[in-house]
Formats: sequence, structure tokens, C-alpha cells
Amino acid sequence: MLNTLRIENSPFGEQQLQQLLNTIGDLNPAQSQWLSGYLAGRTEESLQAADSPRLLSEAALTVIYATETGNSEGIATSLATGLEQLGIRIDLRSADNFRPAALRKLKNVVFIISTHGEGDPPDEALELFEYLDSERAPRLPDLNYRVLALGDSSYTFFCEAGRKLDQRLQTLGAKSFGQRVDCDVDYANSAKAYVDEVIEYAREKLSADGQIVRNGTSTAGHLSLVTNEERWSRAQPFSAEIGQIQKITGSGSAKDVYHIEVLLEDSGLRYEAGDALGVWASNDPQLVEWILTALQIGPSEIVRYNDEGMTASKALTDHLEITRLTAATVLAYANAVTQKDLEALFTGLASDQQQAFIEQRQLADLVEEYPGQLPAQTLVELLRPLGSRSYSIASSQTTVGEEVHLTVATLRSNVTGTNRHGVASGFLNQRLSPGEQVGVYLEPNRRFRLPQDPATPIIMIAAGTGIAPYRAFMQELEERSLSPDSWLIFGNPHLRTDFLYQREWLRWRDTGLLNRIDTAWSRDQPEKRYVQDVVREQAALIDGWLQRGATIYLCGSLQMGQDVLSALQDVLAGQRGIEPDKAAALLSDLRRERRIRKDLY
Repeated sequence: MLNTLRIENSPFGEQQLQQLLNTIGDLNPAQSQWLSGYLAGRTEESLQAADSPRLLSEAALTVIYATETGNSEGIATSLATGLEQLGIRIDLRSADNFRPAALRKLKNVVFIISTHGEGDPPDEALELFEYLDSERAPRLPDLNYRVLALGDSSYTFFCEAGRKLDQRLQTLGAKSFGQRVDCDVDYANSAKAYVDEVIEYAREKLSADGQIVRNGTSTAGHLSLVTNEERWSRAQPFSAEIGQIQKITGSGSAKDVYHIEVLLEDSGLRYEAGDALGVWASNDPQLVEWILTALQIGPSEIVRYNDEGMTASKALTDHLEITRLTAATVLAYANAVTQKDLEALFTGLASDQQQAFIEQRQLADLVEEYPGQLPAQTLVELLRPLGSRSYSIASSQTTVGEEVHLTVATLRSNVTGTNRHGVASGFLNQRLSPGEQVGVYLEPNRRFRLPQDPATPIIMIAAGTGIAPYRAFMQELEERSLSPDSWLIFGNPHLRTDFLYQREWLRWRDTGLLNRIDTAWSRDQPEKRYVQDVVREQAALIDGWLQRGATIYLCGSLQMGQDVLSALQDVLAGQRGIEPDKAAALLSDLRRERRIRKDLY
């Protein structure tokens, strides 16, 4: 509203101010929002361009993080808080807000980096990795650094990005002031120890000047890092009530997919379209009982876990991972029950075969295939801590208020002839009822949000439950009366049973909010057809959207994401008449520019 605009301290001349007021008075809400985002971006770029070199050279310690889901950023922020309390001048940056060439001027750098996919760094770190691997990379004999790597040991390339970074920095002559720390999914204790050690290094080696620098912006005095979304956390989840549970795959579908509504009243949690919800689930008591009986362990036997005494049954139900194996767990079990056949089989497999072996099995399958007897404490010590599970949010809070909607497929395996369920999907879909409680916390995903410019075209590519965040996107656009060009490419086995949220998508198409839908029903014809096939079939149209500045979103399995990226590279090569290596470089540019955004699992 113009009558609420304060103009007393305006930096504009009278004529400029009048022109400005006349112009913005004619803008519709979408145009106003676009202008606001554009100006904010221009301002941020100007500040960074002016301040970044100076601040980098003045900081006693530079903290660089690269993240896919926000975990690395959270640890980096915690480190910044501790350093601030010492008065250490630091520069805290995401990897995409850091010029790699500046490394030659720095003395002390901390890297906190996650691994995703087949050992890949996050997209925001691509430029850093490419620079360090290139001939342009300088010798770094004056650089002191330390690496914290995040990963998941159930994958073959555990913490690979952090390992590669550490190795390359050493090759370039940099000196590590502490051993690299590799964190598994239960990273809290390892990360805390790392943060404490870095803070101790700073206390002993670095001078204090009483100021902190954060993301290229200088801030004297206290830096408040507590936000509303952090009131509840992985360590302290909110106990939420289940509202509605509804199966949304049709009769005869091979998949059991449920729409679940979780109530957030009194939580204060605020999320945005593109965010995820962390869910704490317990293991199935019946499965726990079967495992303990098979291993000849009494459920009431007392064991020690995290310096606390509890029954073996409670340890396995609430604290230990029994549905997701790692290579270390398989070998530890084989050794503990003296199963030489299992050890010989597993060690004789290639790395990809080992990965397939552990993905297809749970602990109960190992016990069934390779039986034995274990002391209760030995079992506890060979298992990893039970971790939370993350689900892309399928709703916009502007539409549903104090609720959060999830789209959950029941994970199933049956390698031994016995049906197994995933811990969280089985908990949510089969064992919970409306009115019961579940522990949840917000996982912001700032790298999977709608474009800042609401006029930017969007292409949403998903398979299966990967469609969830796009439902949130469409609700958000509808609520805000925005209508950028939008295109859904969705794949699942069958049209009749597996078109998730079909009525809503067709309604959005009919109202014009969604411009186009293309589908790939993999089992509705003799030849399997997937979303990457649609990408190749629509090559000219996809390239046309990219030429107009479109942002492409990928949500689904890691394999789906890799297949679509490969198809996009083919599209760029074919449509623009360039060689594959140039198309690959162009694809990398799009990823660095965040015009390709991924939420893969």
C-alpha cells in the first residue's frame, strides 16, 4: 500500500521518488514480488562483490560448508557460534559463495562437506572440486585445514567427497591440523567432538578481534543463530499427532503408498515448500522379538547402551538399526556367529554386488540365512544407532496451516521368502493410527525451493513418491496467485493404480496453473518406459524451456536422478549440436547455477 510507505529518509530525489511511486503503484502482486526478489539479489551480489575479498583476507578462520540436506550447514553454524564466543574473526560460507582461487591467500580453513550419489560432492561444491582437480590449482603450502565429512555407511562410497577433498589438499601441499573425521548418519557425537577440537585449535593458535563474519556480511557483537524452526530438532523432536492416514495407490497396485497428515498444533514449526520432515520411528516389536529368539537372547536381558542399562528388547526396539545394513555390520555379524561362509561370500563380492547384497537384506535376513547364537551385549555393539528418516513435505503451509502432509511408500524386501518392511514406512503406514503420536522435526531444504523470480518456468521431474514436493509447489503457487509456466514429468508403474494425487494434478492442469503433464507408466506397455525416456522424447521442448531460463527439479531415487541427468546431457548435445564433453560442461554450469535442483534418496 502506497499510503504506508515511509519516505522521510528516502535516498531518492523528489522526481525519482515520484517516478518510483507511480511505477510500483501499477504493479500486481506477482510483479511486486518479482521486483522485491530481484532487488534483494542485486543488493546481495553488490555487497558480496565489494566485501568478500577483504573479509576473506581479514578472517582468522574460514569455514566452508557444502550440503544437500542442511546437515553440514547446521554443523558449520554450531562451529561459528563457538568461535564467536571466543571472539575469533571468522568467515562462514557455503561452497557456492566462495571463490576457490582465494584458497592461495588463506591460512586457516575448515571444510564441512557431505557426500551424495555415487560419492559425489553437493552441486554447490562442484566449482571447488573442479578447480582443485584442474591445472589451475595452485600449491598451498601455507594453508592449514581440516575436513569433516558426512555420509552414510550403508552406501559404497562412504564420505567419498570429504576423502577426495582431504587427499587433494594434501597433494597440493596444504597441512591438516587434525585428522579428517568421517561421520555416519548418527553424526551428532562425532561432529560435536570435531567442533570442540577446531575451537580448541582456534583458542590456541588464532588471535581474537571480537567480530564474526557470516556469509560475506560483517556483524559485530552477538550473532543469534536460534530460529523458530530450530526449537525442535533431531535430538529433541516434537511429539505430533497423526491426523489422517489414507492409501492413495489403487487396488491391485504393487505399491502401498499412503498420504499421511501430521498435526503441528502448538509446535511453532514453520516450513516452506521444498522442505523435508524428519521422523523418528521405532522398530517393529514383533521383528525384534523374532531376532532375539533366533539368536537365543532373552528379551529381558540387561545390556549397556550409551552408558545406560536397559533390556535387550528396548535397545533393539528404540535405539538400534536393524532394518538397514552396512558392510561393517555384515562382517561383524559373520565374525560374531563364526559364519565363515557368509564372510567368504561377502568379501568375494565386487563393491557393487556388496551394495546390492546389503540393500536387499535386513538383520533378520542375515539371522535367517546364517543362524547362530550371540551374547546380548555383542549384538548391541555390532549394530549402528537407529537413525531418523526424512520425507519430502507434500504440502504448503500457506494452504494447510498447522499440518504437514507426507507421501510414504511402504519399503518392502523379500530375499529369504519372508516379507520385510522399512522401519519408518512400516511404522507410519501399518502400525500407527490417527490420534497416536510420532516424533518429528523440520529439515529445511533451501536448495529445493521455488525460484526467487516467480516468473521463472519450472520443469518438475519425479518418479513414485518423488512427486510429493511438487504437490507442495503447486499449492504454494495457487495460494499466492502465481502462475509461472510449469510442466510435470511423472513416472510410476501403472496409470490406473499409481497416478498419485491424480485429481489434484488434473485440476491444476484444467485451471491453467499447470501447463503440461507428461507421464511414463513403466508397466503399461511391453517396453518399459521411464521419465528419462520422456526427457529424450521431448528434447526440443525441454531445450526451449531451458533457453527461456527454466529451472529443472528432480525428485526420486538416486538412480532416477542419474538417468535423467544423462538424458539431459543428451538433450543439450543433440539440440545444440555440441560434443558430449561440452554438453557435460553445460550441464555442470546449470547445476552450479541451481537451475537443476535435486532431492534424491
